[in-house]
Amino acid sequence: MLLANRKFNHETDSFHESLGIPGDIRTKCRERVFFTAISNAFQREELFEDPDDAPKELRTVSGDLQRCLQSITDQLEYEYTLMIFTGYQRMAKEIFGYYKHLQENQDNKEDRLKSMIIELVSEMRSKHEEEDDDEEDAPIDKLDKKSMMKRISFVKKSHHNFDTYMNMLRRWADGNNSNNTEKKPDIDDLLRKLFSNEDE
Repeated sequence: MLLANRKFNHETDSFHESLGIPGDIRTKCRERVFFTAISNAFQREELFEDPDDAPKELRTVSGDLQRCLQSITDQLEYEYTLMIFTGYQRMAKEIFGYYKHLQENQDNKEDRLKSMIIELVSEMRSKHEEEDDDEEDAPIDKLDKKSMMKRISFVKKSHHNFDTYMNMLRRWADGNNSNNTEKKPDIDDLLRKLFSNEDE
């Protein structure tokens, strides 16, 4: 057990730093959990008419964990993943449920309007909270609704390949990092977009 033999640093507020886990390993382990849980969820939806007919390996927490651990070759990553798995797997499951809700209700104009307004309010709140923070998270470490939805799209586009997913996520995060002048969401733009979609 590598972690059991480590000297902990209790002077830092960051959990991974207190364990002596480098930031790149922390990110890779977290994203592997997200990727696995979302990928299994997509496979349930794509391969089975009724997702409850999918094998338990695709629809249980232990199934997500087994797939996640099988792809790890580094002992430190393995141990750290065991420590963080449950919280991030739950987060992935919740955001996939939200994604599925949006997909199922995309033809309902009223639900689309409600969803877009909720997204706008959520985004404006996130922007406001970022401005109040002394330290901003790096784009790859943001775990808000918008960035989690991005992760879902990357899992889908990656064709269930973790390395491809990570490359897409890093390119997206690097692009956001170099463009901090992104304009704030505008209610008029949002409504124009909504009603132009309805006219189609």
